[in-house]
Amino acid sequence: MLLEPPIPVLLPHGLFDEDGRCHRQGELRPLTGREEWALAQAGERPGPRAVSALLAACLGRLGDYPRVDAELAACLTRGDRHHLALHLRARMYGDRVTLVARCPAPACEAMADVDVRLSALSPERAAEAPEVLAVALPQGRAEVREPTGEDDAVLADAQGTRAERSALLWSRLVVVEGQALTPAAWLSLPARSRHAVALALAQGTSAPDLGLLARCPKCAVWLELELDPFALLARELRGGAARLETEVHVLAFHYHWSEADILALPRARRWRYLELLRNELEGRPLVDGWS
Repeated sequence: MLLEPPIPVLLPHGLFDEDGRCHRQGELRPLTGREEWALAQAGERPGPRAVSALLAACLGRLGDYPRVDAELAACLTRGDRHHLALHLRARMYGDRVTLVARCPAPACEAMADVDVRLSALSPERAAEAPEVLAVALPQGRAEVREPTGEDDAVLADAQGTRAERSALLWSRLVVVEGQALTPAAWLSLPARSRHAVALALAQGTSAPDLGLLARCPKCAVWLELELDPFALLARELRGGAARLETEVHVLAFHYHWSEADILALPRARRWRYLELLRNELEGRPLVDGWS
């Protein structure tokens, strides 16, 4: 029986090593039942560390790195992680997704379907993205980098107000004249300088554009949506969790395999065994030409 081959992926940003080399070309393996189950149980919005564990399980070779562990997956930019999630979702459920949004107009509040092609949200970029973006400020030369999974993990653990957490994130991303910033130092920069840094990152980012606009079909008001690829994938897997349990039960009952062995199989392999089992129970040929 043929296994699903890994699919090649080209990361929008890529992982820069200590020598400044960028590693963008990777291989994405199909999720096994184990990863499907873990993501389904990860809550409405999987945390950064759960995402890193998931990517470590399904991301094979990345450039010259033969193996990607959770620590390396956390070093990927937020945009690269979203790009991989879109590829995973498209592989499991197809490139098209329909989102449902409620019209924000109080006098309307109609429900609208928004059709999205995932491949259109994150097309492959042939050109390499810079490791950092340079910004000329009155205070000197600033460099800003894209946030990573590790930045998101630190932010998830941080206490404080939204403004304090935002300052913490920017202090991790920005260097001015070669000097790292503290959250207080970031807030002490003039608003014009902070705006210039944020604008440079927004314009120079390699991340997928996950902001969506659509018209309300009833009143034509613009609807604004923000797609979270990992939350979308987790929600869909959570909806299929009962089926996964049934698949484990059926295969364990008939083949006497352990739960761990069954969950180690990717979906296509599990479904192929279930198809063979159904054919046998219904008296159909297991292989064309056999009786």
